[in-house]
Amino acid sequence: MAVLAVVFLALTAAPRADTAPQTLTFGQDWTNTALISSDNNWSGVPGIIGYRGDGMVGSTGVDPQTVLADGSATPISVLANQTNPNTLTTGGVAEFHLANPVVALQGSGTARAPHIVISVSTAGLSTIQVSYTLRDVDGSGDNAVQPVALQYRAGSSGPYTNVPAGFVADATSGPSLATLVTPVNVTLPAAAE
Repeated sequence: MAVLAVVFLALTAAPRADTAPQTLTFGQDWTNTALISSDNNWSGVPGIIGYRGDGMVGSTGVDPQTVLADGSATPISVLANQTNPNTLTTGGVAEFHLANPVVALQGSGTARAPHIVISVSTAGLSTIQVSYTLRDVDGSGDNAVQPVALQYRAGSSGPYTNVPAGFVADATSGPSLATLVTPVNVTLPAAAE
């Protein structure tokens, strides 16, 4: 059976997650804000987990296409039930209860390579299509460039492989704006089958 993991680049309870590979066709709708109810707990979101990415790179601003290591040894990350992306300054993965709820990534000096991993089974399938929408939700004065890479690996361990067609150099609108919406639609290489 082929298993594919796709990566998009303060603990108060033990981190939890259900990382069992999901069958395709797979989709995740974040409008059910009860899926993530406490910090660092992904157990309500089968097949998806977020990591902070501490220490995966030597500095901030690294091209995420080059970060191919397995980040599962870094802290599990999700800041649950957030409501204002303009004021949240903690790096990592955050879940926002907005008019259109979303899970977001924000790098920092500590969370240098925040990412989510989506585990799916590709057994017996070919021409695997991956599509998602990147949304800029930070309308603060911070004008940070936010590159996003798509990566995959066959199996549950080892390095990832970058998918150049899935790279977005900057998924943000700029200072005091949160308007950019970037659709990504990519066919994975045959090695992902």
